[in-house]
Amino acid sequence: MKLLSRRLTLSVAWMVVVLLWSVARIFAVSVWLSEYGISTKIFAAVEISSSLIYGASSAKAVSSHFSRQKLSVLLWGFIAFVSYITPDAYVLVNGRTFPTIYYIVIVLLAVSFGAYAVFVIAKAARHKPVC
Repeated sequence: MKLLSRRLTLSVAWMVVVLLWSVARIFAVSVWLSEYGISTKIFAAVEISSSLIYGASSAKAVSSHFSRQKLSVLLWGFIAFVSYITPDAYVLVNGRTFPTIYYIVIVLLAVSFGAYAVFVIAKAARHKPVC
């Protein structure tokens, strides 16, 4: 029971972090990208819904890894990946006449944060959970 409670606490904390990051991204879009055809309201809806899915599915993927459920890890990991790239894909598809540097920065940030997340999760997965 203690393990379940700890996993739930960590999952909720992760969801809070993901949603706070989501708010920062929405603010960034409203400041820097709204003049290029990106609707802040639509982006916010896409960002928040994908962040909820990303937070829950990435937490579930990590939990499945610790439970040694390989198929479940792949399923939840795939869902996390798709929900992670959805807001960036929305921006890249719907932005009009971004300066080239904007495309470069958006792609670099998405790849960098995605790679970092994979690295951190892989590192954590190599160790037994401390519960």
